[in-house]
Amino acid sequence: MRLNILFSLLYILFFITSCNQERSKIQTEKDFISIVDRDTSRLHLVLYKDRFHGKIINTKPGGYIVKGEINGKIVGDTLEGDNLYTPFKWANQKRAPIVLLKKGENYLLGNGILSIHLGIPHFMPGSINFDNPKHTYLPVQK
Repeated sequence: MRLNILFSLLYILFFITSCNQERSKIQTEKDFISIVDRDTSRLHLVLYKDRFHGKIINTKPGGYIVKGEINGKIVGDTLEGDNLYTPFKWANQKRAPIVLLKKGENYLLGNGILSIHLGIPHFMPGSINFDNPKHTYLPVQK
């Protein structure tokens, strides 16, 4: 009986420590903002060693707000992933590819040729460019 309790406690302790390890691997958690004409885009990023996730909120004139959850992988200085967002006044979510290039402390929103494979949109290999980014995200000073 005592042996079962001991193994149960060890299992629970192992489970708790393994859950907390992921939080300690966070490299950076930052907020960014981009203002282009009357459009404002806010970006919250949580970066790990080779993965990222976060939120993106686009605000346009007339109270038009689009909120999305982003996640993906980090390849060098580029963040490649998905943006799962709900269009303004829609009930269903949509998925779009997102690619960000780190340039100094800023992030540039890239674009490319959109392709859909097995129902998942992505940019065609070699078509991604950052020459004329729609948004340049600047860090928010807290």
